[in-house]
Parts: sequence; C-alpha cells; structure tokens
Amino acid sequence: MADWSVKVNESSVSAKIKALEAKAEEAVKDELERVAWSLVSGSPVDTGAYILSHTFSETGGKAGRRISSEGKPRKQDWGTKAGEAMQQLRSDIDAADLSKGYGIFRNRAPHAVDVENKYLVYEKSKDRFR
Repeated sequence: MADWSVKVNESSVSAKIKALEAKAEEAVKDELERVAWSLVSGSPVDTGAYILSHTFSETGGKAGRRISSEGKPRKQDWGTKAGEAMQQLRSDIDAADLSKGYGIFRNRAPHAVDVENKYLVYEKSKDRFR
C-alpha cells in the first residue's frame, strides 16, 4: 500500500490566514459603519452638538466626544452635520483595535439623555442590530 502525502507550504498557509483575518476585520468594520449610520440618521440636528458627540471606541477606551450646544448657532443643516459625524465615526472605527473583542458607541453630549428620551436614537439602533 502506498503512502500518499501532500506538503503544504507554511508561508502560504500563514498568508491565507492573514488574508482571512483582514477580510473578517473589514466585514466587522463595515457592520460598525452601518450601526454608526443608524445612529447618525436617527439623530436630530439643531446646533449639531448631539450628532457630533457620537463616538465609537474600544470598551474601556477614550471617554468620547462631549459637545455642548450652549452658545452654538441653531437650525444647522442636517446633511452637513451628519456628514461630519460620519467622518468622525469612520475615523473612530478605523482607529479601533478590534482584537480587544468589542467596542461601544456612546454619546456624551450634556443633553444626550434628553435627546434619547425624545427620539430613542440608541434604542432604535439597538433594536435594529440585535
């Protein structure tokens, strides 16, 4: 009886594992961007302080943006502020070390609780992405 074997190149296997890890991280970041857009799209804009206070970080990471609406001009353009907020969140997501396991979206604007109670921004997103 013949003994058959196939030798696998170790560097080829390592390269394939790294490629799969990169694809998995990209898929996770894509999903995080969908959550970010859900938060941004559900956010009202008056001064822009609330929508610009959304933050993503690793759990235990930085405290997050905390922008006050005090003294800011009112009736700001929603599209402009939403674009700024998404740029910030994409930057947060890109900078996150996802090997730590998980992260958290939060909003530390001084009036965040009032906005959440009225518009349920986080509650609706949480229900959508369970």
